[in-house]
Amino acid sequence: MNDTEILGIIRGALTEVAPTRKEEFDAATLEMKIEDLALDSIATMEMVSAIEDKLETTFEEAELAKVSKLSDLARLMRAARA
Repeated sequence: MNDTEILGIIRGALTEVAPTRKEEFDAATLEMKIEDLALDSIATMEMVSAIEDKLETTFEEAELAKVSKLSDLARLMRAARA
């Protein structure tokens, strides 16, 4: 899974939980911090859940706790596809 595919999945999940912010999320990069997305904790978990559903996997809670940037989330996504 390459960066473009990963960003597409992340952007899609973000738009799913906050559709009115699609244009903003279309500019998201892997170097963005999760906190810079300005999502509340529920929306953040819904975004992760949407990604898990898309990939048909479940991320370990201990690994999710280490995620601070979208690149960290991308690492989990790649590992789920390995």
